[in-house]
Amino acid sequence: MYIYEIGALTYYARTNQIEKGLKWRNELDTWAKDNNIKTYNPAITFSKEINHTYNPNLVVAQNDYYIDKCDIAIVNLDDIDYSPGSIFELTRFKELRKPVIAFGSKHWSPHLNSCIHHQCESLDEVIELLCSMFEQGNFLSGI
Repeated sequence: MYIYEIGALTYYARTNQIEKGLKWRNELDTWAKDNNIKTYNPAITFSKEINHTYNPNLVVAQNDYYIDKCDIAIVNLDDIDYSPGSIFELTRFKELRKPVIAFGSKHWSPHLNSCIHHQCESLDEVIELLCSMFEQGNFLSGI
């Protein structure tokens, strides 16, 4: 399994709250590594990318590259309205008919909600869901 991580980053960086975008990703990455699961965590390269003058289209190409490779997405819906990149990623996953599991604040928009296959209360519940629905011999363990 290859998990794509969706959620606000730039907004948090601009509002001096970057830890909100990093904490859940780090927790998911730790669990995934312990279970031999790959993740695409955009926060890993974010701090390097933000300081370069890349053509913005390259960022979108990077998103597409990893979306195509990944099997499933986990999305933190907190502050999603401030993250156009996350909304783009959600619509791409919907277009590709790949599963999306969300947690965080339930969103008001039926359009965004149509991109989500299941809403969890917390990241712990997401991990529990991954263990029960997508285990398939990977011997996943919860936190």
